[in-house]
Amino acid sequence: MAGLIHPSSLERWQEWQSTRNRARQVKHAVTSAVRSRRGTQQMPGLMLHSREGEGDTRLLIGLDSASPTSRASLLTSLPYLRIGVDVLSPAGLDLPELAGDEWTHQRIEPATTEDEQRRRLAVVLDRRGIGAVLTLGQHLAAGRAAHEWALATDTASAVVQHGALTPYAPPLPPRTTLLAWSDADAEFYRSGRDDVEVRTVGSQLLWQAGKESEGEVDVTGQKPVFLGQMHGAELPRRLTAGIAMSFCRAEGALYRPHPSEVDVLSRAAHKLMTRRGVEFQDTSIPLHEVGAPVVGIFSTGVLEAAARGIPSWVAGEKVPAWVREFWDRYDMRRWGGEPTPALPTGADEPSRLIAQILEGAG
Repeated sequence: MAGLIHPSSLERWQEWQSTRNRARQVKHAVTSAVRSRRGTQQMPGLMLHSREGEGDTRLLIGLDSASPTSRASLLTSLPYLRIGVDVLSPAGLDLPELAGDEWTHQRIEPATTEDEQRRRLAVVLDRRGIGAVLTLGQHLAAGRAAHEWALATDTASAVVQHGALTPYAPPLPPRTTLLAWSDADAEFYRSGRDDVEVRTVGSQLLWQAGKESEGEVDVTGQKPVFLGQMHGAELPRRLTAGIAMSFCRAEGALYRPHPSEVDVLSRAAHKLMTRRGVEFQDTSIPLHEVGAPVVGIFSTGVLEAAARGIPSWVAGEKVPAWVREFWDRYDMRRWGGEPTPALPTGADEPSRLIAQILEGAG
């Protein structure tokens, strides 16, 4: 079975990603240079949110985003955890799950170098009795800091799979345990590495979607909704935009831009689609409330719709071989045939299983 393009080197993955959006990279480089000249260049500020619990062993969660996907993957285990919990996040995130009276909040002041940030974080974490670390990976600031600390202190760590996997997913941290959606995803993400353990727990995202479902949804008379993915680094924009425009024009579908489609090139593509007669869906309506057929290229939203009983498909001619392998791994069905079936889910909630695994790790 195929695996990741960069199965072990975070540096090579970062180099690849930096080539995928040159305009954005130039903007960030200029901004960094200006800040450096002003003496304001700093590492991101971090917050440590803490809750007491039973026993002496604690769990550290590295959370980099307040997105529904990130919170569903990492914070839905909180009600099932009896041990104390620390959540490391960038400063300024709105995290309703951590707003109760039982939580305290400590700011870790920004540093000017990575080494200084590691030292400041170690001062805060070393004596807390942390026995396990949980993140979505090492590719963003809080997750990377948590895993670096775990490696330095020989603390057990785990990564939760939070989306459907492409070959361009970031590599897993060294000496970690992957909590995967399925056995096939576990082997794909592991990519032959012998320093990564795997446990299959299922997808909290899809489990919740299935529980919210009221059975098969009647979409008679509803226009299909095509899920935009121009923001994705995995495919060239000419392909993602071209597939979307061709499908919407041929099938009379509505285009739903991804929330990240706000850059100059995406906005230009939106204007071109509008001029060519493509209608856009009102994105103020949450995707889970859209009672219409859903179509995408390699979007996890296709699987979410299927879990909710909404007919969903994938579309795209002349896509790379990895996209077709992706469709097959998740049993995503091509437009024109039977809709995508909901992925099987276990009897127990994935978040409960994750909590049990983590409490046993310390």
